[in-house]
Amino acid sequence: MNARSTAHVAHAPDAPAEPDHVRYIVLRVLDALLREDVRACVSGAELVAAAALPAALGRRETAACTWIRVPHFGNGVLWIPVEKASFMQDWRSAGLPLLWQQDGQVRELYAVEDIIARFSAGLSESAASLFHAFAEECRLALSHRAISEAERRRWFAQLRSTDAADAVNEAQEWHASILHYDRLGAFLDHPLYPTARAKLGFDHQALAAYGPEFQRSFQLRWLAVPRSVYHCSAAEEQGWPAAWPGFADVGLPASMAQSHALVPVHPFLWDHQLAGMLRESGLHDRVARAPLPWLTVAPTLSVRTVALLDAPQWHLKLPLTIRTLGAKNIRTIKPSTIQDGHRIQATLGAIAAREPSIAGRLLLTDEGCGAHVDQRMFLGFILRRYPAEELGDSILVPVASLLAPTPSGGLVVQEVAADCYGGDVDAFFDDYLDLTLRLHLLLWIRYGIALESNQQNSVVVVSRRAPRLRLLLKDNDAARIHLDYLRQRWPDLASPLARLQDRRIGVTEQLPLAQMFTTITLQLNIAVLVERLAPLLGQPPGALYARVRARIESVLADLAGAGEDTALARRVLIEDERLPIKYLLIAATLAEKTATGAADVNKFYGHSAPNFLRPA
Repeated sequence: MNARSTAHVAHAPDAPAEPDHVRYIVLRVLDALLREDVRACVSGAELVAAAALPAALGRRETAACTWIRVPHFGNGVLWIPVEKASFMQDWRSAGLPLLWQQDGQVRELYAVEDIIARFSAGLSESAASLFHAFAEECRLALSHRAISEAERRRWFAQLRSTDAADAVNEAQEWHASILHYDRLGAFLDHPLYPTARAKLGFDHQALAAYGPEFQRSFQLRWLAVPRSVYHCSAAEEQGWPAAWPGFADVGLPASMAQSHALVPVHPFLWDHQLAGMLRESGLHDRVARAPLPWLTVAPTLSVRTVALLDAPQWHLKLPLTIRTLGAKNIRTIKPSTIQDGHRIQATLGAIAAREPSIAGRLLLTDEGCGAHVDQRMFLGFILRRYPAEELGDSILVPVASLLAPTPSGGLVVQEVAADCYGGDVDAFFDDYLDLTLRLHLLLWIRYGIALESNQQNSVVVVSRRAPRLRLLLKDNDAARIHLDYLRQRWPDLASPLARLQDRRIGVTEQLPLAQMFTTITLQLNIAVLVERLAPLLGQPPGALYARVRARIESVLADLAGAGEDTALARRVLIEDERLPIKYLLIAATLAEKTATGAADVNKFYGHSAPNFLRPA
């Protein structure tokens, strides 16, 4: 895969919704509604055996042996066919249709809009509007998925028609490999958020131009801002990319360097909302738009982070006015995250240096360079430098991409195992499991740190020459840290973190650490893999979960032997019947913060997930 290649894109803005795409989105939405018990659709409902369905519903040919009867959505009764589940929820959708029973009439519900309308019945106008907006999000997810899947088919056919040996050789450059696997991962949905394909704010042309599914190169735009409102976290001349422009490069007088600084702007923001935002902020007459673009980049899995193609060890995170994983998840950059992320990264580096069990196996991106303009979330950037000297001929694969299909018909995890583990997927999983658990349990129990190192921010680093797998972590500005605990035990590490700007990072008890570890490391980064790898390895999921449990118990025993208190971790992970779970859909889309009380829409938790680690 050539990171510089520009794929031809056939625009299909009004492509018809294919039945498989429609069914796929509807069932994901139904599973999420049941998983998060939206409007008490499970806890406030009644389970009815199929044999006991009222005669008024007619004979129902369905695989479901159980129906959920929901009587409190407006003036009728909603019937949902379900089947028993064990991963993340007790009940999941058994298919379509749902039934709406009202005034002696029974209506079959197939369309996601009709189903969501029933879930919003009886709500206030303001509350119902959030459900109506989610219906629009579902339509966009359906549309974006159809377009992206068409591009995947085209790209895969192109790759299959090229020389496979050349593709493999090219992918050995680490920076090309991460772009390649980013793109593969972009076609794989988020495991839990049902409409993750929707990039709210992008139309079809913008998706093709700037989405990682298409990974087309483009050039950045530049804004000259007065230095009086420009706040940079590092000296511009010290180690910045050599390709960073001067004023003359972008068509502005070189003399402006004395009074102004250049700020990169994503072309989508430049073409759409920038002018209005500058007027609203009072900056319109104080800044200068550079007439020429500079720096050729390609989008990564995170969309708003782009790779500098002429300086591939550098990635650049830019504000975007799109929303992903929920209507409230707008992808701007909070100024506080610029320095917070760097402080946490430096702390992780110091911990890795003193811990033999992870020394040499934890890699970190350097995120010390960043800037913002007058505390504005829409003007700023973070420069992320990869440790090129540590990567050599390694292959870099985001955890989010491990289960993605490849052009050969297998999965990325099989491709990685074939390249670096002699084809032994089981051995790869064992290595990955050991390092992931040792790292994150150590951080939690010994240091009081839990990272939001989700599937996108955790990158597997493998090489034919290195004896063991390594993990690379990036974007660590949303951790949870028990600062008092860290201060008592490790004052040298705690001192720099006293200046953290985002007050949500510091916590005063262990529970938030347990919630973060469970919902990110255990569920997203391990359990999601177990569910897919078990059939691939010819094993029941329970067998793999037993291995996960045994590895956790081994790590906890090592930590306890070193004098650490592991009682809470053992109770939460092994003994409790239920695990914490993120209610992503409720917090990020279906409810206001005033209703959830969540300071962060990405950290609103329930406690309803069945514990797949608990011995039977």
